[in-house]
Amino acid sequence: MKPMSSSELANLWSTYQKKTMLLRIMEHALDVTTQKDITSILQYAYQEEVKFVKEIAQLFQKEGAAIPEGFDETDVNRKAERLFDQYFYIRFLRMLMKLGIGLNAVHLSMVYRNDIHDFFSRTSAHSNKVFGMCTNCLLQVGNGAIPPVIGMPDHPKYVVNERYLSGFHFGKRRLNATELSIIYHIVENNNFGAQLMKGLRKVAKEPEVKMYLKKGEQLAIDLYQSYGKLMEHSGIPVSALPGAVISETKTAPYSDKLIMYLINLLSSLGLTSNALGTTYSLRPDLPLKMAIAARDIYSFAKEGGKIMVKHQWMEEIPEAVIKR
Repeated sequence: MKPMSSSELANLWSTYQKKTMLLRIMEHALDVTTQKDITSILQYAYQEEVKFVKEIAQLFQKEGAAIPEGFDETDVNRKAERLFDQYFYIRFLRMLMKLGIGLNAVHLSMVYRNDIHDFFSRTSAHSNKVFGMCTNCLLQVGNGAIPPVIGMPDHPKYVVNERYLSGFHFGKRRLNATELSIIYHIVENNNFGAQLMKGLRKVAKEPEVKMYLKKGEQLAIDLYQSYGKLMEHSGIPVSALPGAVISETKTAPYSDKLIMYLINLLSSLGLTSNALGTTYSLRPDLPLKMAIAARDIYSFAKEGGKIMVKHQWMEEIPEAVIKR
């Protein structure tokens, strides 16, 4: 069998980190949720994620590579009370599956070994399935929202005026469907992120982690409101997005190490969303706005990285040294 390439090693390593983090969060969620529609999804996802984590460890062992530490029982307090309302945990799992869908697509494009390609094909199918399960669950109970419904085109059209590509001055055209779809999902992501960081800020132990989460919460609120105004200027109201009910508990269900890794991971989703928008937006004011937002998200993520390094919470990615 071919040796594991650097891209395969890197993608499996980062996947191990993400999945062990997710397992710890789902373990606590299973301990504090009681509704059958929620627990059935969590149990299914958890069982599959356990299998994937074991499979990655076996692949590393076969290569003679050290298994990453990732996140273990020290990163979760199974006795802690529920921090969010029960459906928030489904919203959280849905967000992680959304991230996984994108990452799995990238990972699949970077693998060459059949067994590793098969692994990421199965993780991709899993992310898609669980994402759909979460979405359906939330919509059925009225705890989810869908993007705006717009009029269907009755005939094909071509752009006949260069003003279609303008956007820095008065007379900006309305958003097109592609631009609206990207902006809506940025709004949705930041609505969730602000609620998540508000809850985690209550239970974080380190003062600088609390301050960091407060800064992140405000950044998410600013982005949510700013992109919402873009929709409103095109005559499209921002639909009511679900809120989070945060409990009064002061006991942290997760370690600060896990919290910081999670926020760093979600920051990468924010960067990806804005990068996608700069690529597919034809109104020039939008890529500029998204580039500025990406700069702010990157600065926030970099600050978080420094906190993680300071407390030795950042596990080092394998060094790129050529095998001799």
